[in-house]
Amino acid sequence: MKSVTITNANATENREAWLAMRRQHLTATDWPKITGTSRWGNVNDVIADKKNNFPEGGFAPSLPMRVGTDLEPLIVERARDLLGPGEYLSQAFISRKHLGFTPDLVQVNRSSDWVLVEIKVSVKDWSEEVPPDYLDQVKFQATVLGIDQVQVIHLKLSSWQEGLGLIRSGNLPERSLTRHLVDVDASERDQIERQSDRWWKLHIKTRT
Repeated sequence: MKSVTITNANATENREAWLAMRRQHLTATDWPKITGTSRWGNVNDVIADKKNNFPEGGFAPSLPMRVGTDLEPLIVERARDLLGPGEYLSQAFISRKHLGFTPDLVQVNRSSDWVLVEIKVSVKDWSEEVPPDYLDQVKFQATVLGIDQVQVIHLKLSSWQEGLGLIRSGNLPERSLTRHLVDVDASERDQIERQSDRWWKLHIKTRT
């Protein structure tokens, strides 16, 4: 477990401070864009974001993003029930050096590794495997914290309209929730850290 900095800034509260923190760090959502696995952007988008070159007001959340965001608190509550009593962090910015991310849920353990939970909502079946872009994302998170495993909780919807209904009802169907354990050993974390350090120095640090 690494020593990290926790900043009380997130996308809902203190949004401007949260965006500023993200621009100063290479984040877990940036990493799949750099590795090429992301379905939502590429390396040029990451560079533009760090240079603050995205137009103001140019981003409008899609229906899937809105549904996922609104369902997340319900899934977090379920995850906390599964993990049991303890100290929890959710939506604070966690950073180490120039690496950072905003966790969906972390159980903070003073005498052992923290338990990190990443939440995903989709209308697609995952079979038995976490999609490659999400794998890159959670492995980056594990690298920041220096932990060996991340829990990914996936809510499978039949449609986004079903998601809207769940938001209104406040009830989650147990049958649609699955938990995936992603192992990240020390050698893989070291490789991710070396690659991210090299990328940051080449593309961002030299531009500041």
